[in-house]
This record gives sequence, C-alpha cells and structure tokens, in this order.
Amino acid sequence: ELSFIPDNDLRESLRRDISAVNNALSNGEWKAATVLAGSVTEALLLWALQRNASQVPATVSKLGMKVDPDLEKWSLHSYIEVAAELGMIKSDTATQCRLAKDFRNLIHPGRALRLGQVCNRGTALSAVAAVEHVIQDLTP
Repeated sequence: ELSFIPDNDLRESLRRDISAVNNALSNGEWKAATVLAGSVTEALLLWALQRNASQVPATVSKLGMKVDPDLEKWSLHSYIEVAAELGMIKSDTATQCRLAKDFRNLIHPGRALRLGQVCNRGTALSAVAAVEHVIQDLTP
C-alpha cells in the first residue's frame, strides 16, 4: 500500500512501478523486472533519507563517504549505506539491496560482458526481494 508515503503522486508512481515489476516477472521479462525493482528501491531509500536529512551529513562523515550534498545526485550504493547506518533499514535488508544494486547494474552491456552475467529469474527475484524488505522496514 505504501501508506507511509504521504505524497500521493510519489506513492502512486511507486505503486505503478511495482505493478510493472510484477507484470514483468509474470511475463519472464527478467531484465525489466530487475532494473525497475532496483529503481523502486532507490526511490524508496531516497525518500527515506530526505525525510531524515538532518541526520545525513554526520552519518556521511562517520562513514567517510565523499558524496554530493544533494541527495538526489547520489548513487544507490550511497543510499543503502547511509540508510543502513541510520537504522532505517535492517542489516539483512541492506545486504539484499546490495545484491539488487549489483544486478540492476547489469543494464550496462559492458558490465554484463565483463562479469559474464545476465539478468535472469534469480536477479529479478533478488531485486524484488530488496523492494519488499525496504517497504517492510520503512513501514511504521
């Protein structure tokens, strides 16, 4: 339901994306499901960090990260690490998100070739699991 997101437009956009992920899974469209689920994870973590923006700079400093002060310019990796450090997401969720991040990056043909990996049912399910874990952790 994503009822914890008060912004109706964002909530509906994410719900549509999650629906598209589920449709892609049903149709065996593994790359589409993997990449879109990664995008939803990123959007959820960005939203959560924006809601706790006052805590972010100290956490970034504690982690020794070099990131742009503008949260919207961060990568999924940075969102995961800061959200985990702040306790917004559980350790297991962060681990699942890291897997999803790596699989989502298979959208880049050069990376897929270098690693000898392709999106498949497993990558799609891993990315969807990250979405589900993040939603569970962010739901009050």
